[in-house]
Amino acid sequence: MKIIVLSMLFVSSFLAADYPQFLGADKNGIAKEEKNLLKVWPAEGPKELWRIKVGGGYGAPAAFGGKLYLLDYDLEKQEEVIRCLEAKTAKEEWRFAYSAKISKTEYDYTRTMPAVTEKFVVTFGARCVVSCVERTTGKLVWQKDLAKDYGTKIPKWEAGENPYIDGDKLVLAVCGNTVLAAAFDLATGKAVWETPCTENYGLTHNSLTGMKFEGENIYIGCAKIGIFAVSAADGRLLFTHKEWTVKPANIPTPVVIGENRVFFTAGYKAGSLILVLKKNGKEIEVTEEIRLKEEEFGSHIQTPILYNGFLYGVGTSKGKCLFKCLDLKGKIVWTGEDRKLGYGPYLIADGKIYLLAERGDFFLLEASPAGYKEISKAKIFKGSKIWAPLVISNGKIYLRSMDELVCLDVEER
Repeated sequence: MKIIVLSMLFVSSFLAADYPQFLGADKNGIAKEEKNLLKVWPAEGPKELWRIKVGGGYGAPAAFGGKLYLLDYDLEKQEEVIRCLEAKTAKEEWRFAYSAKISKTEYDYTRTMPAVTEKFVVTFGARCVVSCVERTTGKLVWQKDLAKDYGTKIPKWEAGENPYIDGDKLVLAVCGNTVLAAAFDLATGKAVWETPCTENYGLTHNSLTGMKFEGENIYIGCAKIGIFAVSAADGRLLFTHKEWTVKPANIPTPVVIGENRVFFTAGYKAGSLILVLKKNGKEIEVTEEIRLKEEEFGSHIQTPILYNGFLYGVGTSKGKCLFKCLDLKGKIVWTGEDRKLGYGPYLIADGKIYLLAERGDFFLLEASPAGYKEISKAKIFKGSKIWAPLVISNGKIYLRSMDELVCLDVEER
């Protein structure tokens, strides 16, 4: 069966090996420009180039033009801080900070990854403050407080939506009192369009995904009361599907798995769902094709990756988190060994899966439906709740624990 996935791309003049936003340049967890990486790691693991302290949280850096851009937190000053670091040395080049009083919990502090273009860096803060700064200087261009401007209710454990830049627009699920989603002009912050709503859908920790369906670019997301889709052209609401609700948090991003099929997954016993889209005039009808129970596949935090016609991801099974491969009908192709993965992150580069367990073990796996094959393993961190997305750029991979950011060299020489 021929599968063609058409997703909207991050439009910018970034370098081929940049990782400028959540899930990478193509927003699919695949770093397709990364080549000539280590086939096998040394016994001690990939070479560590640097390691620095960061504020608590799960926000990964975006990589662009030899720099890293990180949304960090200063506990002493109670400020969220956008930092620009030199990628080779981690030396800080500039920072922009603003007040953000976040209550200390076991899930501190930042949750999201910046989105970067040639001109701008955009962040989505824990208290729903959206900031756009100049990429080269860190000077504030504009800032919005969604809670004040739209009545957005900050979700439990703070906000987790990653900003979505599409061309010259920033697109967000606002989930406010009267606005569901909105597109903002990157240069000015002015609303290009807003999707009206008569009920507050409820902001969760989900990030938008883009899809081209029947010639129309659309955005798909999840709110507390269900799935929704809006037109990229004018924000028109195209469909809702309220039979998919996840409490208290829907975190993984929807995955486009065909011309008219989308895969949804979550934790909290939600399992997984495949929706089929069908055009009906200006609107879209959706039907449920497959439901998977949590014991079959349910990803609590991370977004599964579609690679060469198969889905790869960490799924819960009888209380354990195991790495799995699924076909596009939702059938489990293989299940990996028990490695105490927890809700750790992963990405695919140069035909390999890079997988970080939530207690700091780092794995290199084959990305193949033929079976689970572990190539290398290394210990990178001590601790727990290591959930920040992995980032790779120009042969260097960046891993974050709750309080450290590490750069490893995985380039083959």
